[in-house]
Amino acid sequence: MSLRKDTLQNLFLIILAITVSFNGSINPLLIQTSSVSFIFFFILCLKNIELLDQIKKNVLNNKIFFNIFFIYLTYLILQIVPLPISLIEIIAPNNYDLYTSIKIDKQLWSLSIDPSNSYFLILNCINFLIIFLVFPTLFNRSRYLKKFLLSLFILGFCHAVFATYWMLIGNPSNFLIEKIHYLNASTGLFVNRTVFGTFLYLCTFSGLYYIVIFFQKNEIINFNFREQLKSKIFFIRIFIIFLSIAILTTWSRIANLSYILILLSFLFYSKIFFKKIINPLSTIIIFILIFDIFIMAIFFGNAYLIERIVETSIAGEEVRIDLQGFALDQFRRFWLFGYGNGAFEQVFKNFYTLPLGVLAQNAHNDPVEFLGEVGILGMLILILLYISYFSTIIKDIKRVKQFARFILLSLLSLTLFIQSLVDFSLHIPGILVLLISILSIGLIDFKSNNN
Repeated sequence: MSLRKDTLQNLFLIILAITVSFNGSINPLLIQTSSVSFIFFFILCLKNIELLDQIKKNVLNNKIFFNIFFIYLTYLILQIVPLPISLIEIIAPNNYDLYTSIKIDKQLWSLSIDPSNSYFLILNCINFLIIFLVFPTLFNRSRYLKKFLLSLFILGFCHAVFATYWMLIGNPSNFLIEKIHYLNASTGLFVNRTVFGTFLYLCTFSGLYYIVIFFQKNEIINFNFREQLKSKIFFIRIFIIFLSIAILTTWSRIANLSYILILLSFLFYSKIFFKKIINPLSTIIIFILIFDIFIMAIFFGNAYLIERIVETSIAGEEVRIDLQGFALDQFRRFWLFGYGNGAFEQVFKNFYTLPLGVLAQNAHNDPVEFLGEVGILGMLILILLYISYFSTIIKDIKRVKQFARFILLSLLSLTLFIQSLVDFSLHIPGILVLLISILSIGLIDFKSNNN
């Protein structure tokens, strides 16, 4: 018995919500639960004959992209495959020096120095593959895509309301997460405030993208306040206020900067699409910038955030810069194959010299950390994957839907890259699953759908 398409859509949204909501599934148990859920979901999709045919068509239409993705996944798997120590000595001499210094009599070692953690992240990578395969076929019409974007936006709104309320009562520990850090900041069910801020502005991106599709579908040129009151746009506008407040009260400098960059991205798109500065979309964005960010910031105490920004200095960021320098050194040490996906913490334990008890799980610079994890070979594959992806979304760019998709997804990627230079949100499994779901919009074949 096969499930209907709308049922599978709902199931996908439920799995996505659970994967993201609980601290971004950073716990290995949650990663495994998420992986089992996505694999089971994929099997259910394959039982739907119509959907199976569309998945095959998706693979054929994006053959180069999926081939490169399979190569990258295979590369990550090879990192954890036990290899003879004699071979390790030839292809990865620094790994060999490390393993022989441990003085454990083992004849087989992997290229990853933390294969168990690398294994969990491979499971997450399999989730990405499933999403890229299934999402473009499940949400291949405007009304389906609006359903996804609205669901994600509402999920962010619920988290924002809870996190803001929880902050106002002092962030007490709850039954899901023990609150130790950031007791005066909005974090909700997340431990790190910047990761939570990243989740929220991705949800806000979804809400604004919904508005873009709404304008396209209804061919809106003018959109006065009375017309807004009669549409879903009014509720989205109200909900964005709560997301803005929650992002603001994370007090994360980079999360707030990224949020402003996202808003400016939509402002930039509105100018190109409507061919004038003041238009239905730009008025919404400008109002968000003025009211949600500046006026609400004053009400909620923007002095602390401004103080953090003003106090930012190279000396104040010494620890973060030191970590990034250490990560670069480790890339030079394991430059060819890398030290293993997700193995930075183990590298830190082995090679970083600090007082007892100090531990870092991430380098606070995602590109540098990815370089060290997968090496030159893995990074080259990733670059080819990105090139093939953007070559896909640039097709038929003269069409309205494709133009909006290319501009907005490109600017979102650029914003996240800027943030990743000082952050590690792209190493959080749930955030990556959420991002991949949004980027999967780029693989939708709008040409074969009239709606």
